[in-house]
Amino acid sequence: MSKMKKPGNWIMRLSTAFVALLFVLIAGMANFIMKDTREALLDDAAAQTEFLARAAREAMSPKLDLFWLHLLVNDLARDKIVRYVLISDEKGRVLSHSLPEKIGAPDNTPEGLAARKSPLPRRQVFKGADGLRYYYFSSPIILGGARLGTAAAALNTVSIASALADTRQKLLVILGAAFIALLLLFEIRYLVRKEQAAAMLKSDMVRTVSHEFNNALTSIDACVFMLEESESPDIDEERKKTYKMLISASKLLKLYVKNILNEARMESGKFRIQKSPVALLDLTNESMSSMAELVRQKNLSAVMDIPADCQVLVDADPEALALVVANLIGNAVKYTPNNGKVRVSVSLAGTPPRATFQVEDTGHGIAEHDLKKIMDGFYRTSEGRSVEGYGLGLKITNDMLLLHGTSLQVRSEPGKGSVFGFSLPVNETTCGVPSKPRPPAQKVPSGKVPADIASR
Repeated sequence: MSKMKKPGNWIMRLSTAFVALLFVLIAGMANFIMKDTREALLDDAAAQTEFLARAAREAMSPKLDLFWLHLLVNDLARDKIVRYVLISDEKGRVLSHSLPEKIGAPDNTPEGLAARKSPLPRRQVFKGADGLRYYYFSSPIILGGARLGTAAAALNTVSIASALADTRQKLLVILGAAFIALLLLFEIRYLVRKEQAAAMLKSDMVRTVSHEFNNALTSIDACVFMLEESESPDIDEERKKTYKMLISASKLLKLYVKNILNEARMESGKFRIQKSPVALLDLTNESMSSMAELVRQKNLSAVMDIPADCQVLVDADPEALALVVANLIGNAVKYTPNNGKVRVSVSLAGTPPRATFQVEDTGHGIAEHDLKKIMDGFYRTSEGRSVEGYGLGLKITNDMLLLHGTSLQVRSEPGKGSVFGFSLPVNETTCGVPSKPRPPAQKVPSGKVPADIASR
């Protein structure tokens, strides 16, 4: 092996070590999150029991109101994590119970006796007759220094596990995606070593592995985002730091792997875009046609403000610009409510002339503080979460435009829709020459989308 090849070995070794460390970190953080979430559930149960005791005090003085006690007990018992709830008097007689057959009987269980002797809220753990571990929360019912009774609620390992199932599932997906990423990196390492003996193998490795590897990393980012979004607004700082660590580690891994893959692309000459004259009208027609069914289902008014007999050619990479146009039109159609309007326009200005492509919709609009965030990827506004997706389209669109020396322009205001667009140098403008041939049903007057699309 030549000395020129050795740095690649160190890069792969560092990458493998980094991914292995990331996997261990995610596993550790997953365990921490599960324990923290479990403790939060137990703390919430203790708080609910204390609230039950305070509410029961009002129902026991100056006169016992059994109806109100039953209402309080059954309200708390509706929580799926709670196995049973009870309120007893100062002598231990059960006044109300989520299991009606226990009402009126004495509460002589060891945990019940211990609860009645405690002047303060108490948490006990015991093994039930069913063999499960139970968590018993109790709180005294006190009025004017006198003890009126005791409120208690019990959870067990099965009910706690069911409450944690959603969090556990998301964490398992993250761990699974991280493990797949680790396996894929080992595969990349193996392929890179073979590539060192044959330069052409690097291109094969990129085509074979990069798509699946990036999918695994995207799964990690999406799941961490979903988990973070499911948190309550008063999330503690420790958990915020945990999510930041996961996101930061994933971004570092993406950058690390991207450097390896981009190096291979640059060496093979596949990294650079290839510009040629591209007809904006043709790209628009193709994108609108692909969205025709969704336009029809939502009963949208789709208008193209582009002269049908003029060809505006811009200098761009055909595949990259097709993706940009498809993303912008697709987003406008998806995020515009039923019976709304989508308008696509192209205008020319300046010397030398530049073509400005714009897509305007009558959607919900975007708040000013969200405008920059939507360019970062994996961010969706509260209104945008009603539509399936992960918020990657605009980031990819902007990245593609940056490669062309321009960027995505956005104007939006909540409640007034949005306008997305870009501008590119004009290669040629020819009027009187039709665009690509279209079926007879697609013939339209200037400024309108085909009738069968506009009606959809």
